[in-house]
Amino acid sequence: MRKAFSILLLLCFAFSVAAFAQGEEDSVISRRMKFVYDDSLGRNSVMFQSNAPLETIIGMTNELYGFVEVDLDSLTDNPMARFEVVLGSLTTGIEDRDTEMFSEEYLAVDSFPVATFELMTIRKAADIVLVNEGALDIVGRGTFTLHGVMDTVNVNVKLTYFEQNEVTETRLPGNILKMNANFSIRLSDFGIMLPETVILKLDDRISISIDAYGGTGVVPIDRTAAEIMPEEEMMEGEDTATPAEEVEG
Repeated sequence: MRKAFSILLLLCFAFSVAAFAQGEEDSVISRRMKFVYDDSLGRNSVMFQSNAPLETIIGMTNELYGFVEVDLDSLTDNPMARFEVVLGSLTTGIEDRDTEMFSEEYLAVDSFPVATFELMTIRKAADIVLVNEGALDIVGRGTFTLHGVMDTVNVNVKLTYFEQNEVTETRLPGNILKMNANFSIRLSDFGIMLPETVILKLDDRISISIDAYGGTGVVPIDRTAAEIMPEEEMMEGEDTATPAEEVEG
């Protein structure tokens, strides 16, 4: 009898420990999140700057799209990020200069319409935990592809995290991750060789900066969906309209 009672107590204890462990596991909320950067209002921005002896050129675009996926409790634990910029949307404020910039001699946007960045690793972080309304500086390394050439770059990033509330909802749905990033490239590393006639006006080294907000509730816009052409709409209208001759008849 005592033996049976002891076995029963051991079983009860084992079940209690298992239930407690399961409860502890269920109470841990994962803070790994994916933030989508696709602002339909065009409030995200990418800016580049060339500082040559005879001219400073600044260009920008709002057509930046991508995502960041991180564990806010451990930023260095398998972070993921990818962004693309539509190069044909860049503007420097001078139309003729933009046209030359898009040409085959420079960006060749007809052949290479986007530039992309993909994170490889976080090399340095002030901390690995990002709290609500807190900011962290990190140094990442990734691949940058431009003009059909891929090279590795170091990027300095400041991340600021906001949990969803009534105020943040007016900006983007879900939790928000603000990103300020900057890095530099050499055009020659990407097969863009500057003619001697422009080396005093365009620097081989280009500085790039990003100011963008991503949200966990943001749904990327489907840019591959076919749009109805005006001619098709007109044809549909003609199919449903009743000819004036038929009405008179």
